[in-house]
Amino acid sequence: MMKQGIPEQIKLFKFATKALIFSQVYQVRDFPRISALASNQDAAVNVALNFSLEEGRIPCIKGEIKLNLALTCQRCLDEVSVHLEPKFQLAFLKNEQQGEALSANFETILNTDEEFSTIEFITDEVLISVPMTPMHKHECASYQDTQPINKQKRENPFAILQQLKNKE
Repeated sequence: MMKQGIPEQIKLFKFATKALIFSQVYQVRDFPRISALASNQDAAVNVALNFSLEEGRIPCIKGEIKLNLALTCQRCLDEVSVHLEPKFQLAFLKNEQQGEALSANFETILNTDEEFSTIEFITDEVLISVPMTPMHKHECASYQDTQPINKQKRENPFAILQQLKNKE
């Protein structure tokens, strides 16, 4: 099966029936909601999507996305590079009962749309995996800078009273 670029619209049942496999390298800037968070607009976003029909009638997408996002560290506000590799196995159900025979590996989504935007679909899967508060793994600069300040403050809150006493 030849891998091919991903169409702009996912035609769920059609792709699943044909068991199509797609892969494409996008750039961060191709995803407006992701590029709004990241400063590395040119970075590669590798996407592989594998469509299948499970239980003969349930369209499923197995996929993997790999990307590095340059986000803002919530501690020092400098850039922090975050490697994301969301993998997913989604089953698109018309009703809850359909999912009962499915393997537990599948995350089920109630969905009646045959077509939806590839970009939006990928965006949602990436955003789920972005850390709420991205931070450097090491203790970054501003974190260390705050230490001495705290120590200074803690020295003696009554130091000023001490000075007044000494004057008497």
